[in-house]
Amino acid sequence: MEEKTTIPTPGSDEIDLKDLIIQLWKKRKFILIVTGIFLLAGIFVAFTSPVSYTASCTVVPQTSQKGGSNLGGLASMMGINLGSAMSGETLSPTVYPHIVKSAPFCKEIMDTPIIVKKSPVPITLYEYYTDKKYQNKSILNGIKKYTLGLPGTIFLAMRPNKIDDNATVHTDTLTGKIITLSAEEKKVYDVINTNIQFESNPKDGYIKLGYTFPEPEAVAVISQQLYNVLERYVKNFKAEKELDNLKFVESSYQEARKDFLQKQANLAAFQDANRGLATAMARTTERRLSNEYDIAFTVYNELAKQLEQAKLSVKQSTPVLTVIDPVVVPQEKSAPKRSMIMATFLMLGLIASIGWVLVKPFIDNIAQEVNIRDVVQKSDVR
Repeated sequence: MEEKTTIPTPGSDEIDLKDLIIQLWKKRKFILIVTGIFLLAGIFVAFTSPVSYTASCTVVPQTSQKGGSNLGGLASMMGINLGSAMSGETLSPTVYPHIVKSAPFCKEIMDTPIIVKKSPVPITLYEYYTDKKYQNKSILNGIKKYTLGLPGTIFLAMRPNKIDDNATVHTDTLTGKIITLSAEEKKVYDVINTNIQFESNPKDGYIKLGYTFPEPEAVAVISQQLYNVLERYVKNFKAEKELDNLKFVESSYQEARKDFLQKQANLAAFQDANRGLATAMARTTERRLSNEYDIAFTVYNELAKQLEQAKLSVKQSTPVLTVIDPVVVPQEKSAPKRSMIMATFLMLGLIASIGWVLVKPFIDNIAQEVNIRDVVQKSDVR
């Protein structure tokens, strides 16, 4: 008689661990072969993936400091809301990600001059991304292009060779100006957006700004430029707010001065006309005019102080971003992480091979039941 192999059925309530181990041991050669194939694929991917470096700097943004509280309280008593004009505010760090990802910001980064291995003279980042002669060729990217990306490659080859003039319109985050990007600039903008590294830590009050690029010296230059442009954006915003504050305080000061001089003239004219103050009505009117004069003088005096402070604030050049960890040229690659790639492929190979060994008996059992049912149905038909 032919010996039959016991196969676990899908309806089994219990699975014998010993049987599973025996089954895996019998198929150990298959498991080792599949795992080895996956490991070789992992080694190939790890050593053919494009190399990249990441450089970054850590900075602490200046927080808004509310000033002029006495004047604000005084103004609120008079029904005037000074709002944020007296605060000397700066941009909130929560806005920084929107700035560094905006089209105007990235357009400035495109013009960053860098030195790469394939160019003896400095080129811009825009030229690097739009001219393939400056870029390092990758075997893996070539394989992807002619395997997974083959349909797209064929489509591009069949399309008429003409320049795409479609432009993309963006709005400046801070100024509200309309920015137009050409088709090539839009592609570079997307690449820059992908490679910008931005990390915010509200708890500790710092932000980390960096960039990823295939060459270490160039990535340090780009990261430093990211910081320089961001700092200029924040400084311009603060300077604009301080100028607006100066204009507002100066206008309020002129109005308060005019009101003060008017109240002063009214009080002096009344005192000259009523030197004796013989009646109670005259004394009451003098007290009222004197109180109005005192209030007008207090507002005028406070606004005069605030005007001088606003003028000094415009002249001062205070840092808005304090660097605590500057940009340095990276010595180690940030990608590819070869050991992690190989370990991942190794685990995938083990999981795939073991899974197939364990699932295959169930598949064979189901196929066997289907074949038996087909035979029974055919016999019943006959």
